[in-house]
Formats: sequence, structure tokens, C-alpha cells
Amino acid sequence: MDLDLETYAAVMAELAAAGEARAEVLARRGLDEESWEGIDAHWQERLTEALAEEGEGVPALLAAYTAAYQAAQSALAPPISLERFARITRLLQATGDLQAALAKVGATLADYVRSNEHWSRRMTEDPAEERRFREALRGDG
Repeated sequence: MDLDLETYAAVMAELAAAGEARAEVLARRGLDEESWEGIDAHWQERLTEALAEEGEGVPALLAAYTAAYQAAQSALAPPISLERFARITRLLQATGDLQAALAKVGATLADYVRSNEHWSRRMTEDPAEERRFREALRGDG
């Protein structure tokens, strides 16, 4: 079975969020580990070749994969609130223990990664969001 780039990116996002439910994610897509290994190897080779291309800017294949992965990741679940994201960040800064910070706030690593991408982009685009984040970093908890 061949997968197009968008579907490959979607499966990658699902697998990243699945934890121990990897087999279920693959089965929903009509795949098993063996077939997935072949598909993954194919796309990893193509992405590696694109990365090695000479030229300016991000190669088109990599840009397309990144956009598809981000869209798939966003579709899986919305980011956690800015306040929860700030609380995890504050706990992480205080302890250096990401797993403990996530557990205390009741979030997963996938939640945090997705939210980091979302809120970092939003704060870059909107100074008011950055102020809200800074204020939330000073909060209790």
C-alpha cells in the first residue's frame, strides 16, 4: 500500500500521539508494522533526499510534509490553554522535570509539544498573547 505525503504525515502525527496504541492506529489505516516500515522507509528516504538538495530555502517536499504534519496534529486535538501551557513551563523551569510538570497539570507530552508550537507562533505574531503568557508565568501553582 502506498500513502501520499499528506496521509503519511497524518499517520506520523497519529503515531506520535498514540503512545502504546500504535497497533490500533496502524490497523485503522489498514496497516501493520511490516507494511508501515516499508512506507516509512520510503518517505524517510524521500525527505532525506529533499533535505540534501542544493538551493535556497526549504525544499518543497519538506515544506509540504511540515504543513501536512502540523495540520494533522492540530486536527487530532486543540492546544491546551495558554494558562495551562504557562503553568507547565513554570513548573519545568522550577524543577527541570518535564514529566513531573506534565503529570501535575494533567497533560501529555503530545499536548505540550502541540501547544508549544501553537502558542510560540501566536506569541510571535501577537504581542498581547506574549504579555498574557508572561503574566501567566508569574501565576500561582
